[in-house]
Amino acid sequence: MRHLNPQTLLLFTTLSLSSPTLAKALPHKHHPIPADDFVYVSNLRLKDSRGLHYLTGLNYWACMNLAAPASQGGNYTRLTTELDQMAAKGVNHLRIMAASEGAATPQPFRMAPALLDAPGVYNEEVFRGLDVCLDEMGKRGMRATMTLNNEWQWSGGFAQWVSWSQGNEQIPYPPSWNLSAAPQRATPRTGWGNYTVEGVDAESYGAFTEYANRFYTDGRAEEWWKEHVRTVVGRRNTVNGRLYGEDATIMTWQLANEPQPQAPLGNEGPFNKFLVPNPDDLLVPWVERISKFIRELAPKQLVSVGLESKQGEWYFKQVHNFSTVDYATTHCWVQNWGIYDMYNSSEANLKQAQDFATAFMRNSSQWAVDIGKPVFLEEFGMARDNWENKGKEYPYLSSAGTTHKDAYFNSIIGAVIDEFTGKGAYVGTCPWAYGGIWRPETQYVNDFGLVWAGDPPHESPGWYDLYDTDEAMNIVSDQQKYIAEWLKDNNY
Repeated sequence: MRHLNPQTLLLFTTLSLSSPTLAKALPHKHHPIPADDFVYVSNLRLKDSRGLHYLTGLNYWACMNLAAPASQGGNYTRLTTELDQMAAKGVNHLRIMAASEGAATPQPFRMAPALLDAPGVYNEEVFRGLDVCLDEMGKRGMRATMTLNNEWQWSGGFAQWVSWSQGNEQIPYPPSWNLSAAPQRATPRTGWGNYTVEGVDAESYGAFTEYANRFYTDGRAEEWWKEHVRTVVGRRNTVNGRLYGEDATIMTWQLANEPQPQAPLGNEGPFNKFLVPNPDDLLVPWVERISKFIRELAPKQLVSVGLESKQGEWYFKQVHNFSTVDYATTHCWVQNWGIYDMYNSSEANLKQAQDFATAFMRNSSQWAVDIGKPVFLEEFGMARDNWENKGKEYPYLSSAGTTHKDAYFNSIIGAVIDEFTGKGAYVGTCPWAYGGIWRPETQYVNDFGLVWAGDPPHESPGWYDLYDTDEAMNIVSDQQKYIAEWLKDNNY
């Protein structure tokens, strides 16, 4: 297993802008993105007009809703405050939603208001929020991954397209977080909520994904969704006049967030998380035809799939090895995958998470080398030291420490940097997710039933949030500083 050497690790964890050498390596101001300065792939690396392009990213999926008018649940002041905070930390990439789907009747656990109320029927004020988001990002030198669909229920996604196609059929939701459920606080609209199946049929995630993945074979749903893709790629930004498909602020069009295999043959591998390949899995031809479709619409921009890649080497290579897919993606969720326990304060618990993550980075980097593609770690996270919250009113209070989270971030980001500065294929990281100035202790549910935490509406707010004052944000920032110094030392 390759690791940063002690000197490199020390530099990574202690770099600051007070260093005279580093101050020369980094610009004091973020350069606005010219409309035609597109990021492109060069062997195992990304480049722009200034040279090698390393991605210091954050997930900020609710950007278009935060940028929408207050009447639509937006908060422009919070948006610009948080964009400024991220830019000050050297963040140059945000992964955001460019789609969300509503329904004929109110549905729980969703982004609201949605961008689409029905196939082809848009909430123009939310769409203008996406315009604002992209314009504000471009001013700060941030590029976007535009995620066009979702396996999961929190934006509508696959399941909603299938439901629309079937005459607004009931979606078999799995248990999801409901802010209106007990326990509640004394002050109305301040939480906490709980996991619930209130208002929907109780189903497992297996039943839900089986329903959602009917999208791969539902011709009517696919054609309706393709019309959305055409609409968003062809949209002219109402703020700056740029066509989305001609705007270099948009680095990547992503097929979906975490599309799942349709019919794997079983489980195997570490922690039983890798899947037994099914050569007839419908995910693969879906990626092939949709990536080709998007490439034809947006030839100047990149295309990615959004795969977690927890499914193992076969799925990784099959899904990413198309000429119309520019780079691979990985997500790493050690708690969700049963590797880490957020209530266990032991060093052994932390080390198991660190060992799994660094091995996953090493292995997936080699898979990407094998197919000649860069790879981007576009989701990972860890809860706070939530054993400190046991017995308190809410398990995810922001007052808990972050000793495990900080150590884990150093390990997984360090592993990516090691691959980037060596012969590996990684080109950056993108933690989940920026909560900025929001805190569960001071949350207030808006008129649409949402708080816009870093965690999406179907999950407990505060679980994986990165707050503006968290040490993890300094680790994210140090990553960019280290890369700038490395590029300078290696004459890039």
